[in-house]
Amino acid sequence: TAILPKPLFVNEKDATIQNATVDCASSISSSIMEETHYAKIVQSEFNSVVIEHHLKWGPLCQSLPGPIDESTPSNRVGRYDFSHCDSMVDWALEKGMKIKGHVLVWHVTTPDFVENMSSDAILEELKRHIFTTMGHFRGRIKCWDVVNEALAPDGSLANNIFLRKLGPSYIEKCFRWAHEADPSAFLIYNDNKVEGMDGPNKSKADGFYNLLRDLVEKD
Repeated sequence: TAILPKPLFVNEKDATIQNATVDCASSISSSIMEETHYAKIVQSEFNSVVIEHHLKWGPLCQSLPGPIDESTPSNRVGRYDFSHCDSMVDWALEKGMKIKGHVLVWHVTTPDFVENMSSDAILEELKRHIFTTMGHFRGRIKCWDVVNEALAPDGSLANNIFLRKLGPSYIEKCFRWAHEADPSAFLIYNDNKVEGMDGPNKSKADGFYNLLRDLVEKD
């Protein structure tokens, strides 16, 4: 199941914190976490979790960076705060759960300042992001979605910032960097509406198969 910090660490029965924002998650004590109904349901009904949003590139560095000192000006390129993610990952590991890292590269949650970078700069930042994030969680997160939803509905590569500025090879590069960052990690390409060989999703399913086949052949 996908998890967020607030339901895990904020006890909705406690009127003093029930309206707390996500930014309060890292400061909520483990005793409060143990009392949350949501946390109890997650640990009793699931054996693996995915961090819903905070592990994506934009949230890590721009929109939900945690308690970074705002008095220091920065566009946060290469500047990370893993406090929210650490709290969720450590909680899951403490409960004996497996964790899938989601996601390293997805155009939808890429920081907006990337749009104005040169192709060379984007390549550099992509590689640094992958190595920084996987390196931080090496040994704790052993399974990663590397690239997410890079296909259009017709099965071709989606016209996103990475395809426009880097070309189709960006997918292969990301997987190679991810393997370098943690050779023991299980790496996944993730997409939606690719089930079945016939029906309304046939074109995308074919594109999905062809993409993965080509990546495997290049290995």
